[in-house]
Amino acid sequence: MIVTFPHMGPLYVTMKSLLSTLGLTVMAPPPISKKTVETGARYAPETACLPLKVTLGNYIEALESGADTIVTCGGVGPCRLGYYAQVQQEILKELGYKFTMVVIEPNVFDVFKTIRQLAPGAGVPSVYRAFTLAGAKMSALDTLGDVLRQVRATEQFPGTADAVYQEAVAEIEVASDPRVMPEIGDFYREKLLQVEQNGKVPLQIGLVGEIYVMLETFVNQDLEQRLGQLGAHVHRTMSLTDYVRTHLLRSKPYLIKYNEIAKAAAPYLGHGVGGHGLRSVGATVDMANQGFDGIMHVFPFTCMPEVIAKNILHQTSNDHGIPVLSLAFDEQSGEAGVVTRLEAFIDLLNYRRKL
Repeated sequence: MIVTFPHMGPLYVTMKSLLSTLGLTVMAPPPISKKTVETGARYAPETACLPLKVTLGNYIEALESGADTIVTCGGVGPCRLGYYAQVQQEILKELGYKFTMVVIEPNVFDVFKTIRQLAPGAGVPSVYRAFTLAGAKMSALDTLGDVLRQVRATEQFPGTADAVYQEAVAEIEVASDPRVMPEIGDFYREKLLQVEQNGKVPLQIGLVGEIYVMLETFVNQDLEQRLGQLGAHVHRTMSLTDYVRTHLLRSKPYLIKYNEIAKAAAPYLGHGVGGHGLRSVGATVDMANQGFDGIMHVFPFTCMPEVIAKNILHQTSNDHGIPVLSLAFDEQSGEAGVVTRLEAFIDLLNYRRKL
């Protein structure tokens, strides 16, 4: 058995650690490229949203490289994510690939059940250790990512903070003991904070939207890095740690925060609409109340939950006096158009700050 999975930002580090620690042979797909996107778009339904197309491309590239088992996620509610696995499985079978697709549903009991099916020889201590190590890596990467976005906005020499972060990723990826994660995290946190700064006061921009587009840098065209180089401290409202601890582990502090965001959204949207639509609205209101300069809203073209949120965000923007820029991404999204809109948005925020 050679196991693969889709890319989504730093997810590959966590998944590779989890599966390999259980004794499975793991083959992560090649990094997402233009070829990946084109391959997935060629075989996926034309109106499917971008994450389905890109992850389909991931699977094809991994299967072509020798993988025979795909681990992916299921879903519930109106978001089409719940149908991805079934649609992709049929497409891949029609293309002639021989494989097994393992779908993990979004609840902690199903996660453990599926993992035990993948690695039936692993005892409870081994499973616990695998999850502990993977969770520690996930938390360390997300925590350092927060520091990276802070430092990147005011670094004297662009690219310095990203280079430090990549060093951290490489060290975290090969670590085999969860007890060393705090030490690695603290070391690279200090190294990031020591990056030479230019002394400017950065813009504060909240990033809301659909999690896949938010986390996957190739898909969002290095959005956070571009905004950082334009002098903006990007506050990402969704991370792998946040998703896992809120929706899978149902950790109390994370649930309290989610309920606060839902309460902030209530005057505009009083119920879930699938995906992260409710969070996008509530987080926008919350960050407007905190005095953020602007909000960046990103989502895949045709994403129903975020299209609903986008139409509501016009009103929240007006009511709270905060600019919101929505960007929809698909396989046709061009770099020049994205860069132009980001630069214009930053110019607007800088102008408003001077008033």
